[in-house]
Amino acid sequence: MLELRRVSKQFRSEGALVEAVREVSLQVEPGEFFSLLGPSGCGKTTLLRMIAGFDAPTSGDILLKGAPIAHLPPYRRNVNTVFQSYALFPHLNVRENVAFGLRRKGVSDAEARVARALDQVRLVGKESRMPAQLSGGERQRVAIARALVLEPDVLLLDEPLSALDPQLRRQVRGELKDLQRRVGVTFLFVTHDQEEALALSSRMAVMHAGRVEQMGSPRELYGRPATRFVASFLGAMNWIDGVGVRPERTRIERGAGANAEITGTVFLGSMEHVEARMDSGPAVIVQSSETFAPGDRVRVTWEAADEQRFAE
Repeated sequence: MLELRRVSKQFRSEGALVEAVREVSLQVEPGEFFSLLGPSGCGKTTLLRMIAGFDAPTSGDILLKGAPIAHLPPYRRNVNTVFQSYALFPHLNVRENVAFGLRRKGVSDAEARVARALDQVRLVGKESRMPAQLSGGERQRVAIARALVLEPDVLLLDEPLSALDPQLRRQVRGELKDLQRRVGVTFLFVTHDQEEALALSSRMAVMHAGRVEQMGSPRELYGRPATRFVASFLGAMNWIDGVGVRPERTRIERGAGANAEITGTVFLGSMEHVEARMDSGPAVIVQSSETFAPGDRVRVTWEAADEQRFAE
């Protein structure tokens, strides 16, 4: 559906040449929920803007359904973008916001397509409400409906959940995944939130310093990270003498052979978040069903099969 071939973007900032994106190549299959994940400044939003047509690549090719689109203006690319701010028109109600793009194109069956889009995002009955009368999650669904009604080949989503509070964010995340499954549109989702990317994606690419560090399914990237950066960025990691071990794979127990001391604990309801300092120096985090107190002497162990080693 979407292919990037060695796409790069350079620009000058205060006289210096900055490489925002460096030779990124990837393929997004039809119907995928594909995520670009990385910290602020890694190039993921710049990449999204080049796909949308808001920025031009310095080099490389962007293809949609096999046809090059890098030379086309945004309105001639069959992709639509849902922005972080949603960018709804405050003076238009829900139905008018969703219909806006269709009206500009003079589509004859606009009313039927708007009704179908509102049904897809489950906003039937709220067509006459103004954006100010909607919750954050409802505003996001209006923005998605406004993009879906134009029947894009790819829907681009730029940090669309970041404006929501944590509880609503988890709820809307589930709704977004359900919506993508139901409508079958290809989603390209940009986020800096590891939990979001792991929960939503069928495949994902982790970006760092303008490059793709690793690409694959969430399970592959979490369980078999290719680099130390990917291992550290995708969830917590204990680093012990250069070896990485996930907290959930690290065990802690009382008894003989103590090799660490508890430095702090946090009760998380279903488990205890335990921090300890190994006698050899490294600090570790362990998830435990037992209760410990600072100063307790404990033994920290793990299986050799759970160790993750990297060349760098």
